[in-house]
Amino acid sequence: MKKDIRVQYPLWQMAFIVLFGFVAFSIIGVSKEFNHNSEGFSYSLEFNPVESIFLLGALFISLIAGLIFTRKISIHNKQHPDQKLSMWQIKPIEFLEQDEGMTHITRRAAQKVYTFFVWALPFFAVIFMIFELPRFWVIIGILFLALMQYLIYYLEIRKHLKEDEES
Repeated sequence: MKKDIRVQYPLWQMAFIVLFGFVAFSIIGVSKEFNHNSEGFSYSLEFNPVESIFLLGALFISLIAGLIFTRKISIHNKQHPDQKLSMWQIKPIEFLEQDEGMTHITRRAAQKVYTFFVWALPFFAVIFMIFELPRFWVIIGILFLALMQYLIYYLEIRKHLKEDEES
């Protein structure tokens, strides 16, 4: 079960979301300077040491993780030539419906994610309307919603696939 791409995929997505959070943290703290005069214009960015380390670390880890993830997709495509995946496809990998059982499991997981969003989106909208929060916290809120989406999906898929494995 652990080697099943349907179980691994949400974990990869959660890791990439966390890495994107580190990139967002790094970029939000950047000092920006824009100069425009008759000779032209210039734009400069100045990173603080902590933000620089986070940015470079997150980009490096993202590159390595992207290569590993690409390799895993390639291995999956070789093992399952009739169920090939693409990292660039429009249809999310979560909706791989190999059989009726998986279709049912995906539908249940999607219902739980939908239920989460029905409550979470209005909650976050009210929070962002009431409190004047910097855009960094808006970005973190959106990333949190995305992270929770994949966590809910992962737990539901794992639960059902584990039940199938034990049967």
